[in-house]
Order: sequence, then structure tokens, then C-alpha cells
Amino acid sequence: MKSVNPGVRVVACSPENSCVMIESIKAGRVLEIESRPTLSDGTAGGIESGTITFDLCRSLIDEFVLVSEAEIAETMRSLIESHHQLIEGSAAVPLAAVRKVVPASAGENTVVVLCGGNVSLETLRAIL
Repeated sequence: MKSVNPGVRVVACSPENSCVMIESIKAGRVLEIESRPTLSDGTAGGIESGTITFDLCRSLIDEFVLVSEAEIAETMRSLIESHHQLIEGSAAVPLAAVRKVVPASAGENTVVVLCGGNVSLETLRAIL
């Protein structure tokens, strides 16, 4: 997107319980940080050494937003209630982040890709 329009603002988001990329970018190098359990299991874990992802994120991301487990769960619940759409925790992270930054982005176009509905019955019961 930035190659087409360099003015595009890219906001990255991570769960507070697994924010290895954000902390690595702040440190300027890939860190080995233990991730705590998170509803966003698809984004949990570390960064592989030598990956191209770190350099891409470091050069293209304009802002980082961390979301709590409560915010992830509330976003999942809210989407079920208002749109009858089930999303997994990893898909709820960007939507929860947008909820935090939208007031600062008023009047701007905002795009969030929601994908993934892999939620166990146990997790679904817990968030509901």
C-alpha cells in the first residue's frame, strides 16, 4: 500500500500478552521474549532469526497499538452481538486496536481485514 501511496499510515497491533515484534522494533533488534497466554493464539510467539518480517515492519509501520485480553474478548463478543459474525482472537486484535485509535483518525478512511473464525467451544463459552 505504501508503494502506491506513501501517505498511507500503517498501524500494527499486537496483544499485550505477546508483543514480541513491537518490543523488538523498539529495541532495534529481534528479541527473545516469552509470550503469555492470549486469545490471539495466531499472533502469539516469537520472531524467527533472519526473517524478512522484522525489517519490513521496522520500515513500513507508522504506529503500534497494544490491546489487552479484555479488549480482544470484548471485540469478539461485540462482533457476534452486532453483526452475528464469529471471529477468532487474532482477527479481533486489529478491530480492538482500531477502536482505540479511531477517534484520532476521525475523517480518515480506515481498513481492517477480518479473517479467521477458528474458536474452540471452550474459548467461545469463556468470552461470552
